[in-house]
Amino acid sequence: MGDPERPAALPEGGSVLLVDDDDDLAQVLSRALQRRGYVVHRARTGNEALASLVNLQQLDTAVVDLVLPGAGGLEVVRGIRRVFPGCRIVAMTGLAEPLMEQAFRDAGADAFLAKPLELADLYRAIAGPR
Repeated sequence: MGDPERPAALPEGGSVLLVDDDDDLAQVLSRALQRRGYVVHRARTGNEALASLVNLQQLDTAVVDLVLPGAGGLEVVRGIRRVFPGCRIVAMTGLAEPLMEQAFRDAGADAFLAKPLELADLYRAIAGPR
């Protein structure tokens, strides 16, 4: 039986922008993704995330929190979608409500996760259909 935190469907490697001001959560997610071969770029604020987009050559996946200092998660999702239209965007929030999920999807997110989240759920969201 396989490791539940490492589903076979999760692509190995790639570039991930992780946008969250929660340092503890970001550290856990970063390590988990790095173990899968991803190069993780971290931004703690929405403004930092948007500014980092001009320096990235490639972005395969973005994991974006809703509530951020500076520019909010919806603005970050829209910015990522403009610059990297093929990027898989996973939105996450502790304010998981149907209207919030719809707002993220309308902004360009491909998947939506409620916090607290499980690594297996994050892996499925990253691997899921675009």
